[in-house]
Amino acid sequence: MLLNKDNASSEIAGFTYKVAKPSGAPCDDCTLRHANFCDALCDGAGEWPTPKWRRRVTPARQNIYRAGEPSQGVLVVCDGWAVRFVQLPNGKRQILSVVMPGDLVSSSSLLEGGFEFSIQAVTKVRYCTLPFAEVRSRICDSREMFDLWLRLSAAEHRDADRRLVDFGQRPALERVAALVVYVMLRSEDRGDVDDDAFPLPLSRQQIADCTGITPVHACRVLGTLRKDCICDVGHGIVRIIDRAELLRIGTVK
Repeated sequence: MLLNKDNASSEIAGFTYKVAKPSGAPCDDCTLRHANFCDALCDGAGEWPTPKWRRRVTPARQNIYRAGEPSQGVLVVCDGWAVRFVQLPNGKRQILSVVMPGDLVSSSSLLEGGFEFSIQAVTKVRYCTLPFAEVRSRICDSREMFDLWLRLSAAEHRDADRRLVDFGQRPALERVAALVVYVMLRSEDRGDVDDDAFPLPLSRQQIADCTGITPVHACRVLGTLRKDCICDVGHGIVRIIDRAELLRIGTVK
């Protein structure tokens, strides 16, 4: 999801659309609304947002959604970071994806009344739940919205394919570097990189759960990246030291 600096148009997954004119708080101060699915959803639709949208706040480390529960609608994160994860019977956890500010939690939410994954706030998270019927109606009425939804779904599948390659064929160093590269590129698109630094508020345990390794191994890998002067990950911030080498290690050619 890309933030267009001139605020005249926006782009999500390569799809450009006109920016809707917001009309009511608390969305007025949303810095991501011009690069957000909910803004595209409301373009030309009148009231922005509609009264049926539900706004909620979840503290850090608390679950936003538990696997198997009925889903109340399409969930968009307004502010904060979250993760989608699966909890295994043996107590281990696999994080499926990192959800950044402005993201849809899952494009498949339009088609499913519940999920096999859970969602947990990494930081304090503000989010909106958009009613299924309203989203479906807008998508059915607009070819552009339909195309946008397909592009978002395709982007999720591409990310899942890359992670499958990571887990099946790549060592721990490359897996962790791939996670850092993913967040770095998305942060660059958003204008969130400042002096070669960008936010990554994941704990060592969460990095381990993302990459399928132990927290101890994750610490070793992060130490290697720092020692080799590639990047320094700590205190919720990544500082890029050698961008070219980071991309070489973290990117599947």
